[in-house]
Amino acid sequence: MTTLSFQQILKAARQLPRSSQVELASTLLQETPLAEASAEMSSLQPLIGLTEAELHALAESVLAPRHARRLKQLLRLNREKKLTRALRAELDALLEESDRVALLKAKANYTLRLRLA
Repeated sequence: MTTLSFQQILKAARQLPRSSQVELASTLLQETPLAEASAEMSSLQPLIGLTEAELHALAESVLAPRHARRLKQLLRLNREKKLTRALRAELDALLEESDRVALLKAKANYTLRLRLA
């Protein structure tokens, strides 16, 4: 089994189309347990190895429109106290995804500010 360095992986990722890069970032964030993400928030770490354009793209990222619409629906049902267990689990998963996107945006903005300082 071949082991690649971080720089080799980053170089390969940069060759992907932009949409695939965003999907890769989203997938990697989904692999981070929520407790670990919460611990990272207490000491926000800059993102390394990304270009300024990539950081701006991440800073502008949003929850996928389909997921945002579904989240809005589930939050409305939650306010109306009409959530089943399955819908509650779906809501929790979407809230976690939203938190991961927010954390990624915060890290990207933080890194951009550090570069300007």
